[in-house]
Amino acid sequence: MTTVVAVAVLIPTYNRGTKVLETLRQIQRCNPLPSEIWVHIDLSDGRLEAVLTAQFPEVRVISAIDRVGPGGGRHRCLQQCEAPLAVSFDDDSYPCETDFFERVRVRFAELPDAAVIGGAIWNANQSELARVESLVRKSSFTGCGCAVRLSAYREIKGYVPRPVAYGLEETDASLQFFARNWNIYEAGELRVFHNTTLSHRQHPEITRGFVANVALLAFLRYPVWIWPWGLLQLGNTVLYCVRVGRWRGVLSGLLRIPADCFAFRSYRSVLPTRAVVGFLRFRRATP
Repeated sequence: MTTVVAVAVLIPTYNRGTKVLETLRQIQRCNPLPSEIWVHIDLSDGRLEAVLTAQFPEVRVISAIDRVGPGGGRHRCLQQCEAPLAVSFDDDSYPCETDFFERVRVRFAELPDAAVIGGAIWNANQSELARVESLVRKSSFTGCGCAVRLSAYREIKGYVPRPVAYGLEETDASLQFFARNWNIYEAGELRVFHNTTLSHRQHPEITRGFVANVALLAFLRYPVWIWPWGLLQLGNTVLYCVRVGRWRGVLSGLLRIPADCFAFRSYRSVLPTRAVVGFLRFRRATP
């Protein structure tokens, strides 16, 4: 007998056709099922909504005429869902175990200090991870396979609606959670398969956003006297991109930083120095 647990599912998608349908089919295999499923469609043209209505009438759809990126889409879903817990997937990632959502509920009940419990995630070009009972405190998480406590999320400013969110989305949220004394964990029993090889990260648009986002995060959250550390992080990011051959997009990413900071100035909410420094130290010490 299939039951339901009070956990919502959030899936942002953009320009991916019907890719999300496989994720929804995998979720339907679970028992218990989530109580809510939300799909946020960036720059919607209305076609995917028609397919979802026909094949998955229980899914709640948010159609956006703008492009807010994966974080912006997750934020809108988190503002709408009613369940106390929410699991975030990408449109090409999904849970591997049928008891996934029940284990999410149990883990949060055991960890009242947890804002996020990340899953054990592997990609299409990686070996499958074994299911283990491990639980490790982490400095950050991955949005394509994690569970969020709604009460904790609604204490922070939340995700910034950035079309290309690499280097900003999860790091920014993790920093905000840290400043509010919430913890992040990774549970080895919550396995998530991400059906991608991540080859799209070589695209200049991704590199451009990745570089600019490092500076944008410092502008949004760091006190001014910590901005030199942000500059050091930016320099390390540029060196990393060049070293791995992702040099196309680096210069344009650097050039767009002033305009991006101006465009997102309304999202600026500086965190206490103690919290920022503590987070940076914890992140360096955490694998």
